[in-house]
Amino acid sequence: MKKVEEILIQCIDDIKSGKATLQDCLGRYPDMRHELEPLLRVALSIKEPTDTRPSDAFKVRARVNLMEHIHASQTKKKAVRIPSQAGIRHGWFIGWTRAVSIAVAVILVISAAGTGTAYAAQSSLPGDTLYSVKLGTEQLQRIITLDDAAEVELELKFASTRLDELEELTSMPADQTAMTTGSYDRVLAMSIINIPLSEPEKNYATQSERIAIAVTGYEKNLNLAITKSQRIIDGETSLEMVALAILNHFDRLDEIEDGASETAQEAVINSKEIAMNGHINALQNLAEVNPVRATEINIQAIQGRLNRAEAEAAKGNGKGVEDALQEYEKLRRFGEEISNSAGSRGQDTKAIDEMNARATTGHLETLGTIYGNVPEETKGAVEQAMGLAVEEHGQAVQGLQQQGAQGDIPTEPPLPENIPDDTKKNIQGSGSNDSGKGRR
Repeated sequence: MKKVEEILIQCIDDIKSGKATLQDCLGRYPDMRHELEPLLRVALSIKEPTDTRPSDAFKVRARVNLMEHIHASQTKKKAVRIPSQAGIRHGWFIGWTRAVSIAVAVILVISAAGTGTAYAAQSSLPGDTLYSVKLGTEQLQRIITLDDAAEVELELKFASTRLDELEELTSMPADQTAMTTGSYDRVLAMSIINIPLSEPEKNYATQSERIAIAVTGYEKNLNLAITKSQRIIDGETSLEMVALAILNHFDRLDEIEDGASETAQEAVINSKEIAMNGHINALQNLAEVNPVRATEINIQAIQGRLNRAEAEAAKGNGKGVEDALQEYEKLRRFGEEISNSAGSRGQDTKAIDEMNARATTGHLETLGTIYGNVPEETKGAVEQAMGLAVEEHGQAVQGLQQQGAQGDIPTEPPLPENIPDDTKKNIQGSGSNDSGKGRR
């Protein structure tokens, strides 16, 4: 039996040269007709523009790269054990589908290479006509990426692209619309072969709809990166890469929020929630293999939220301070969960508890600065955050004491000097009461 890539390429060559029709080719391979027909139709519908054609050398290189991709893919898919007949058929089908997908992807890239459409689409935004082409090129990159770690990196790159789109969209006027279309496949094909859309085929997306597309895309790409990183055997490096990327997303989203119009604020807040959930999921995965590194990254995220609260306090934005402190409190609680989970798995928590306890001093200093800059109605939220810091410190110290490893870490952390004495007593009392409930 001929190799599947040879069948696909031979059929395309024969049909384009006039040696055979589509039906002739399908008749040669009746068992493959159901899968082969739609792929051939897509590939044959893409025509090279009259003004620019790929050189013969380019075509040769592309075909060589195609064959190498397919060969590498099939080699990696081979199983060592002897499968059943059903397994053979299933495995052959999966490999064949993957190979044909790569073939069609390369054909599309070859056909589009001279038009500049794919390049022009990279600056498009949700709602723009070429945005479907942009997503299509991303899908092609997925198809020809065979390395698991590279797939994770690719999804993180796409997630960052969605944030770029969100930043641009949220800074636009709320009444700005964009022309769009419905079918991705149709737009991709029509854009590549330079067929203009007629007026009845055009639709218009509102600004809120365009922003929603970017936010949904961000969530999808982030979740794909997290899911794919979980599947990698001995994939600690990829797990850490995802966690660090999301750490950067927190700062990006702060900048986007600062520049967003009032009507776009809710969408940015939703994106922050997506990033927070992604951060927790990514660090839960990392903590299973390296809880110490997960704790380090989470402490960085905590400090980042405090820095955000401090910046908002300096601007006199009490609401911004409260929002950042809520994120801080969620991350502090999660830090305790990392330690508890590590203990339940029988992992050593000494380094984790020590890091959490020592970080408290710096966190309280920042909270003291915030306390001095916020209006009276916001001070209660800062006091609550301080109480949580004292509580978490006490639980970390308790864990160290159980291991006989408290060292020079104080049992009670020093509170900032600018906090009133009666408030200090309330904070310390709240922290000591909650930390005495025990752990693990």
